[in-house]
Amino acid sequence: MIRGKEALVLLVAVCSANSGEAKESTDRTSTSSDARSDVARATGPLDACALVLKADVDAAFAPRVFGNGEKGRGDSGGTAKLATVSRCTFTSRGASVREMMTVSILARRAPDDKTGITVASAKDGAVKLNTTPVEVPGLGDAAYWVNLGSSTRPIIQLNVLKGTRLWLIFSASASQLGTDTALAGLTKVAKATLGRL
Repeated sequence: MIRGKEALVLLVAVCSANSGEAKESTDRTSTSSDARSDVARATGPLDACALVLKADVDAAFAPRVFGNGEKGRGDSGGTAKLATVSRCTFTSRGASVREMMTVSILARRAPDDKTGITVASAKDGAVKLNTTPVEVPGLGDAAYWVNLGSSTRPIIQLNVLKGTRLWLIFSASASQLGTDTALAGLTKVAKATLGRL
């Protein structure tokens, strides 16, 4: 489920993907492990659900158990001029909606270095959402986190940039989710994902 500021981040990523160009769309689906190896080379389809495994999410946020990843709505297949955007969401069940936890990844791959995202421009986007980016050393080529939620329902987002073309946004949301717990889990998921690229 997409909420307030999380929806804005999705919008910023998609707008960055389509900046200055008319929207072109192509339908592409990925059903093979080739999506993992191609993502770093900026060719082929991009499938966020193939990048992040359910087992990684379960291990990172145990004892919670998550359902299978669900592909995002509004994914963009990309073109020679427009970035590819893919989203995948994992949800753990709880006794009530309030006790559920959501972990998601949004992957954005630019078609070339010129249309890629820099850490400075990514952070500028976060600042425009009234958040304060905090550096996270040792992940990808650059990484930072922000809290897009509230004190009662935080949305902790870990942004990881790999090269000039790949921007991975990992997020976790749950009622009373501690920042340290969320960052520890998201960091584990991010490291596992980066290890497969």
